[in-house]
Amino acid sequence: MKKIIILILLPFTLQAQKNYTQALEKYMDAQMKIKGFNGTVLVAKQNKVLLKKGYGYADREWNVSNTADTKFRIGSVTKQFTAASILQLAEQGKLNLDDKLSKYFPDFPKGDSVTIHMLLTHTSGIANYTAQAQFESLATLTLSKDSMVAFIRSKPYSFSPGTKYQYSNSGYFLLGCIIEKTSGQSYADYVQQNIFAKAGMNNTGADKLDSILPMRAKGYATNKKKITNASYISLAWPFSAGVLFSTVEDLYKWDRALYGTTILSDASKQKMFTPGKGDYGYGFHIDSMQKHFRIWHNGGIPGFISNISRYTNDDVCVIVLANTEVVQNNTLPITDVIAEGLASIVFDLPVETPYEHKEVKIDPSLLDKFVGKYNAGLTLEVIKKDNKLYRHRDGTPDIELKPESNTKFFYADDSNRQLEFELDKAGNVIKIWFINNEQRGEMKKL
Repeated sequence: MKKIIILILLPFTLQAQKNYTQALEKYMDAQMKIKGFNGTVLVAKQNKVLLKKGYGYADREWNVSNTADTKFRIGSVTKQFTAASILQLAEQGKLNLDDKLSKYFPDFPKGDSVTIHMLLTHTSGIANYTAQAQFESLATLTLSKDSMVAFIRSKPYSFSPGTKYQYSNSGYFLLGCIIEKTSGQSYADYVQQNIFAKAGMNNTGADKLDSILPMRAKGYATNKKKITNASYISLAWPFSAGVLFSTVEDLYKWDRALYGTTILSDASKQKMFTPGKGDYGYGFHIDSMQKHFRIWHNGGIPGFISNISRYTNDDVCVIVLANTEVVQNNTLPITDVIAEGLASIVFDLPVETPYEHKEVKIDPSLLDKFVGKYNAGLTLEVIKKDNKLYRHRDGTPDIELKPESNTKFFYADDSNRQLEFELDKAGNVIKIWFINNEQRGEMKKL
């Protein structure tokens, strides 16, 4: 009899399994319609692609849609390819990771104190050229590499080499120069021959302003929700820190290649994926998302933002490429938000699908029960004044919490944050869910 029951129940059990592709598509449709996402995404698990789709426009003026084959500038996602090139050259004995910068740039200040390893891990202390006040006026100029190196070396160090972590495009620009010096090839030719060709990445390369690139996306910016053409930047500046273009499919081929030894030996990958100061390895951030080990990097260049996140213990890869700069919560690129949201869906973690927040009227007498302090490592205080709720933090302005139901409130500063209060049967608050950029976190009432 038991065997019969099992046979009868099995089909229903299979039907009840989550349709991840459907859930991912629903989430992305909302990101496009509500948050203005414009780009292409790919989500894969255990060598199976769950979602690969374009959203919005590659060219708004001609109404050309983004597709899975659209090519995007990937900004600082370039850095992992630069790091891989350095590791390949080290395997070939053409350089050593402990080599001093002075070996390649004899007159560079403190060059005897800086190593290639420090450049790879952002611990050299060399000032980030894109953070300099003069960069905005220089960004449109196409200068020689010698002139740009002179600009970098003219700035004082941010700290003593090797003592701290501070993200620096300058270090990766210098690494590109070292690749050219040691390989005898241009950076573009080296990565094409030694990485992209080997990985089958036929739609990836160093971008050139004067070249005709089929399926190229145009870059856009947003200013107070108004979309404009992105500002111009000479591609001489990004160089090995951010000059590449690619597609979601090619970056997935890169993800697959990193599980083997076609590009790098196991020993080199071990070095690349070992977190140092600031949880940064070689061209990758290394951390975890909700206890899922993650190797990732994002990128930004005028008109484009990107994120590739690899969850290697789960064999999950999430790639988000966008050709419209959309920033959430004043600081976080929408590609970072989406990358975490898509991964959360695959991992069956709670995530909010974006929607329009609309204020509703509720009985002011309900507000008193929500007042109090809540904690999840950090303490959040909810106060009431003038029959309204506010988030209070000493030293910062109070932020009004607008009701969208009797138990859920959204921040009035358009920061994509909400508080949802959970009540017991007696109607007392037992905890709140703090929702920030679609991610839900539990906070206990003190």
